[in-house]
Amino acid sequence: MSSGKRFAVTGDPVLHSKSPLIFNSLFRELDIDAVYTRLAARKPLEALSLFRKLGLKGMNVTAPFKESIMPFLDSVEEAVSTIGGVNTVVREGDRLRGYNTDYIGVSKSLKNRDVTVDGKKCLVLGAGGAGRAAVYGLLKEKAEVILVNRTYEKAVRAAEELGCRAEKIEMLESLLQEADLFISTLSASVDIIPGKWLPAKLPVFDANYKQSPLSRKAEERGCRVIKGEEWLLNQAIPAYRLFFHEEPERDIPAGLIYSIKQSLLSPDREKTLKNISLVGFMGSGKSVTGRKLAQKMGFSFIDTDKRIEEQAGRTVSEIFAAEGEDGFRSREKAILKALLPLHGNTVFSCGGGVVLDETNRELLKDHSLVLWLYSSVKTTLRRIRKGTRPLLDCENPAEKARKILNSRLSAYARSADMIVGSENQAWEVVEKIHEEIRKTFKN
Repeated sequence: MSSGKRFAVTGDPVLHSKSPLIFNSLFRELDIDAVYTRLAARKPLEALSLFRKLGLKGMNVTAPFKESIMPFLDSVEEAVSTIGGVNTVVREGDRLRGYNTDYIGVSKSLKNRDVTVDGKKCLVLGAGGAGRAAVYGLLKEKAEVILVNRTYEKAVRAAEELGCRAEKIEMLESLLQEADLFISTLSASVDIIPGKWLPAKLPVFDANYKQSPLSRKAEERGCRVIKGEEWLLNQAIPAYRLFFHEEPERDIPAGLIYSIKQSLLSPDREKTLKNISLVGFMGSGKSVTGRKLAQKMGFSFIDTDKRIEEQAGRTVSEIFAAEGEDGFRSREKAILKALLPLHGNTVFSCGGGVVLDETNRELLKDHSLVLWLYSSVKTTLRRIRKGTRPLLDCENPAEKARKILNSRLSAYARSADMIVGSENQAWEVVEKIHEEIRKTFKN
């Protein structure tokens, strides 16, 4: 398959992110050979290490890495220095440069809703990365900005750096009565604003892109509600242009933007987790991790290679010797078709080459959450027993492994809902996966 360019979004957690919906829709409709997925990490340095190893061209950054990732980049644009956070990382040669398109997303979202802020009193709640970006964007549009934060000292520091006014959280009710626009960047889990504080017709911009108490109360009060999905989309478009700075400039059809927006704003169906499929190169820990993950979640576990061996009455090496790789791939596809649609609450450990077939990728995506476990070739060779992998039976297994892995990177990315580094102990990988799943799925 074609190599294609690879992009991702990182954060902690990140499995909930809707950014892949936006970018993969753009790539598909604009006929761009590229793929966008999620990259799980506990620290920004881990995310950047995977960024480089996977050959990513660009990456979006979400909480809590927007500020902490900055020291590890080679350079940042001027807006980043003022806002104090990065939401887009772009590979420029061998260097990584940080950008912030969040403030553009704020301005564009307001303009699209015909909300004028020039000379208007705008109240921003939250002095973190999103709040600072909102203030920066509003100030560029010549608004009068008031910043409120639960920790007053943090609001004061941010206000001094950005050039706006800070007020204490205790003043929030009275400030809302005077505001022409209210932007909240607090988490959906933080419910501190009674509905009666919100004046009818007040434009309320809620940075959350899932249902939050603030949006619900604002709608009930008759406020003009702008949801976080619009911010997400309008910051993604300039990020997309940064990703393809070497590509010819192309217009994005308004109809496509509208279609993506409607997909983002459509009510979420109740999220359910049917199966989990682990994909990745040989030696990435799929079997060991899969068993431990299944045990932790109370799921069944199936190793597809073991099922193929049981069905054939011979080992994978013997199947390769007798039937060649094509024969093995045919058996692999048949096993997937037979197992995936009929099982639920099952963790599948899949063979390293399962993603090479487009039908397999579609089956995996349709019937499971697909997680790509990534480990280096060095780790791979340390983990596998000599003579157990037919594709590496050669004079220079390291060179062969590197060549095979590099040829499969885009296939893994196209299949994956999320990438998880698997260099650590299996229990650490399982804990990270379980944490991401717990924070994303409701069942």
